[in-house]
Amino acid sequence: MPEQWKKFLKSSKATYLLIGISILLAAGLLFFPDQDAGKTEPEQCSEILSPDAYTEQLSGQIRQMVTAITGDPAPHVTITLRSMGETVYATEDRQSERSEQEYSGDTLNKTQTDGDREKNYILVKSSDGSQKPLIISQTEPEIRGVVIVTKYGSDHQIREKITQAVKTALDLSATQVCVTGGSEYT
Repeated sequence: MPEQWKKFLKSSKATYLLIGISILLAAGLLFFPDQDAGKTEPEQCSEILSPDAYTEQLSGQIRQMVTAITGDPAPHVTITLRSMGETVYATEDRQSERSEQEYSGDTLNKTQTDGDREKNYILVKSSDGSQKPLIISQTEPEIRGVVIVTKYGSDHQIREKITQAVKTALDLSATQVCVTGGSEYT
């Protein structure tokens, strides 16, 4: 490196220059943030499952839990639903009303009112270009009960562990969970 550069870097001018460049870069980041940082796609809830798909997915999770507790490789789990939950979509409502009154002299003879209502769902374009309705809220399906048949279900301590685990995982009462023993089943 030439001698002039070494002198310049050791001087106070170089220090001030580096501080000035750092301040300019910091200001640039503050006042001109990343263009894509503010662009967020509206949050969509997970895909809505059919009742059969939902109960099958949940049954699989309960089977894994029972297998972990008991060691039974193939417990049988049946879940019944009280309701499938509710999905509320964002809408734009328009209402127009038209009223006609018919007079004969000073007497009102007839009044007629017509109204139109229009309800449009607000659509959101996803990253793949498809349009889907914007979901405002979605409630979980309500479980009516769970029945678990396992070859270890006749043991009181195992039955209690499974019941407690299912109650905790699904926020159910003890009357909604039935664990029973079974022999070879398909």
